Amino acid sequence: MPEDFSAQLAAVWRDRFCRRLILLGMALHLVLAFAFHLSPDETHYALYSVNPDWSYFDHPPLVGWLQWPFGQLAQALATGGVGGAAGQAMGTWADALMRILPMLCWALAAWFAAALAGSLYPNVPQVSRAALCLWLLAVMPHLLGLALVPDSILMPIICLAMAVCWRLCEAARLRNAPLWLALGVVLGLAGLTKYTAIFIGLGCILALLLAHGPRVLAQPGAWMGAAVAAVLISPVIGWNAANSWISLAYQTGHAAGNADWRLVRVGGYVIVQLLGYGVLLLVGAWAARRLAGGAASGLKVGPLPFCLCFALPPLVLMVYLSGRGSTLPHWSVTAWLGLLPAAAAGCALLWQHSRQQPRRWLTALGLFQAVCATGLIMLMLRGGIQTEAGDEAKSRPGQVPASASFNPFADLYGWDTAAIHARELADKNGQPTLAVMNWTLASRIAWYAHAPTKVVQRHLDQFGLWWGVLQPGENALVLDWSQMSFPPPVGPQEFERCDLLDQQPVARWGRQIAHFNFQLCRNWQGPKERAIDRR
Repeated sequence: MPEDFSAQLAAVWRDRFCRRLILLGMALHLVLAFAFHLSPDETHYALYSVNPDWSYFDHPPLVGWLQWPFGQLAQALATGGVGGAAGQAMGTWADALMRILPMLCWALAAWFAAALAGSLYPNVPQVSRAALCLWLLAVMPHLLGLALVPDSILMPIICLAMAVCWRLCEAARLRNAPLWLALGVVLGLAGLTKYTAIFIGLGCILALLLAHGPRVLAQPGAWMGAAVAAVLISPVIGWNAANSWISLAYQTGHAAGNADWRLVRVGGYVIVQLLGYGVLLLVGAWAARRLAGGAASGLKVGPLPFCLCFALPPLVLMVYLSGRGSTLPHWSVTAWLGLLPAAAAGCALLWQHSRQQPRRWLTALGLFQAVCATGLIMLMLRGGIQTEAGDEAKSRPGQVPASASFNPFADLYGWDTAAIHARELADKNGQPTLAVMNWTLASRIAWYAHAPTKVVQRHLDQFGLWWGVLQPGENALVLDWSQMSFPPPVGPQEFERCDLLDQQPVARWGRQIAHFNFQLCRNWQGPKERAIDRR
């Protein structure tokens, strides 16, 4: 780790205000960790941790490797044979265990980003405090600090990559082999986390070319670092080579999207980005455009252009791809983190040297972001504002009224009891296979039921690699969720018949926000298929 960055880390932690901000964020996440059950992505990567492999269909393996000890403990707690209220309490603790890693990632990212801001702008007073305030006021990082996805792990990684790269931008350190090796390790870890980590590597290349020009390519240390990164990501390459490159093909197709490009989608994505990360980041980055950088000699790249190398390429591409509906809001978190040091310096400068009116605007924007974060948390705790009533509350599979409204917050509740009830019904009816219609519904059933779960819709996915696909003559206990309901899968290429066994409402604060239907489907008539040969 670069010496000055280590010194900045120590300075940030010695600052009582900074330390309290980090601990405040962790305390908030800890409280929320017990408030609701795991989300679809969380259980998906939780299943990674109990099914260890060199890589996976969706993503590289680091998220599963790091979550492995927590996954083993959570499974031991949840399957301890305790029933009733005590069993539910154990399940809540098991869920909270799976949130320790993202909480640590958020805290490390906060600490590293504050230290990075101090390294890039050592002459701007209170820049580390400003960085932490911006980080604490951003909504999306809080979600990633609660629910583990690969982007949660990338948050501290990009800060480390930028810290090492900033030192290598100095002419005197261009031949520093340990720094190059450190950069290779960090980029290798990023490549083990998510395919979009290529933008972190691209940011390093752009920054180093700005600082040194093409001669950086002639440095032996650069190629040593590239070799280290290549060795670290070799499990991903090897797994894909052994599995017909299905993961790379899936991610490429996912990014390209399957819908026509529409400007209205771009507008919606930009609004979500501004709400999720905060207008203050843009205001601060604009104010930082005239600020000088660090005092180190030999620097030919300023801190703002350096930050833009990491922020602009992914943001521009993701905004463009959002026109096809193929990008998610949290994918851009590393881009906004790349911009954070410059934004913090700009906001600190505005606060210290502006008159009363600009301070009022900064305060108003900060309060707006705090209100957005608080409002989102309250909606999550309440289970949204929509309520199922009348025919909607008892709708059968595929028969949800057209007037029913979608409640995204209903997704946080009821899956644990639904999965357990499904397993009980399966046991009573000859132990048919647990199944769901769409792969996005499978992870929580498999996690909470502690049983393999197959996907009825024939679509190559990670669940097919784990547990295969439905075979001719197979029976299944199919769960249907009212917020994503499908008609019973009956037909010549599906089941011979499906019978509704039971319904289970999902209540939150005295309101029904969703319900589950449990169908016993008999005699799968689809073609005999199997998962990809992995030998």
